[in-house]
Amino acid sequence: MEDPVQLCLDGRISPEVALARLTLGGMGPGAIRSLLERAGPPAAALSRRLADSRGGLERLAGMLEASGLDHAAGETGSAAITAIRDAFDRAVARSPEASVAAYSLGEPAILAAATGELLAWLTREGLLGTDRDVVDLGCGIGRIAAAAAPHVRSVLGLDVSPGMVTEARRRHAEVANLRFAVTDGQGLDGPCCDLLLAVDSFPYLVQAGMAVAERHVADAARILRPGGALAICNLSYRGDLDADRATAACWAARHGFELVRNGAAPFTLWDGTAFLLRKPLPPSQGAHPGWFRART
Repeated sequence: MEDPVQLCLDGRISPEVALARLTLGGMGPGAIRSLLERAGPPAAALSRRLADSRGGLERLAGMLEASGLDHAAGETGSAAITAIRDAFDRAVARSPEASVAAYSLGEPAILAAATGELLAWLTREGLLGTDRDVVDLGCGIGRIAAAAAPHVRSVLGLDVSPGMVTEARRRHAEVANLRFAVTDGQGLDGPCCDLLLAVDSFPYLVQAGMAVAERHVADAARILRPGGALAICNLSYRGDLDADRATAACWAARHGFELVRNGAAPFTLWDGTAFLLRKPLPPSQGAHPGWFRART
């Protein structure tokens, strides 16, 4: 694995992501501080973020320990889905913000900023609109679903974790066009929609098995309206962007999608990569005005 500190110094990841990666690697705040002191003045921005976020890092470390969440777990299929569900139930009980985005360091302000970045990207891609219905797969505590709700007709947030869904409902019960439901993680049997959004959820589907992940892509092709889109932010955690791009291209070809974005990096706070698969319009309707040819 590449050194998170050097990646940050090179401007390739944010200080928040660097600190989260170090914590995910098992380092506590004291060990991280010693590491940054050895790096000297070039690591000053990281050191300041560490000083500001020490409590958040401790919450993140505690959440990881309590949840038992393991991106490299060996289970597949139903056993993997059950393990992921139980881990996220434990995680959300410990730290709701850190449970949905480790780079938030458990801090609501950082999570809100990252959510704003994602919403801005959806807007630039022409994916929102008051005549559109959205399904947010792996909605967590509902932070993206709630941010998108004022800009669309309806949002349905789905998550495999009942604890996440309970927290999402608690936080966003007043939003009239937003609802949440528990999904079984095996596939999608929801209503038709114009955007299926999957932010950091496909890596867990891939962990459960490529067949599980591709079943969701096939279901997306079925429930999306013509011109609709499947937006995947992070396809896997295997650390091989070329492999992820090849997988996205294969899925698009098999299930009749146009691959519009293939592993783009549109975010600054978050290191997520974006894959955008569009369901073509019927020929009589012409091209969707908001779409461009595939690029990274």
